[in-house]
Amino acid sequence: MEYSYMRVAEADKYPAELKNTVFADTRGDPESPEFQRLLTVIQPNDSVHIPTLTDLGSSLAQVCEKWQQLLDLGARIWLLDCPAAGKDPAVFGELLQYISYSQKRFKNPKHRTVIRTKPGSCGPGRRRIELPERFAEVYEDYREGRLNSREAGESLHVSHTTFLRWSRQLDEA
Repeated sequence: MEYSYMRVAEADKYPAELKNTVFADTRGDPESPEFQRLLTVIQPNDSVHIPTLTDLGSSLAQVCEKWQQLLDLGARIWLLDCPAAGKDPAVFGELLQYISYSQKRFKNPKHRTVIRTKPGSCGPGRRRIELPERFAEVYEDYREGRLNSREAGESLHVSHTTFLRWSRQLDEA
């Protein structure tokens, strides 16, 4: 058997003879009575045609839940605006669940920080430049006035601002 499910502005706009094959809930109705009725009618290997993914819910969690309910009943799901989903609905459902899980996980700032600070991973920005071996002698020349910050930076192959930052850190230590 083939069924269709969708959300529409007004659920009673389609002909009465389609009442047993077309299930339409009103947009914004959190109960989704027609979807619940579809779940009682559907048999394994029946096809369910859905115009767009948003017809299953307003949030990714709702979409995943309804998708899984259809899969659990053995339905073949045809998402009309994404034909690739019909080739393997189970894999598509897993992808939806992974996206939902990722969204929930990364809404928590703690998880974003943990990922950035893992050992061996690159954090934001450029890598730090190591202090050159000749820094001590160039710094001494700078302190005694024989070099300005630009000349000191050039002799160490870094910018003058990097040289000044290193100098400031050394003075604070």
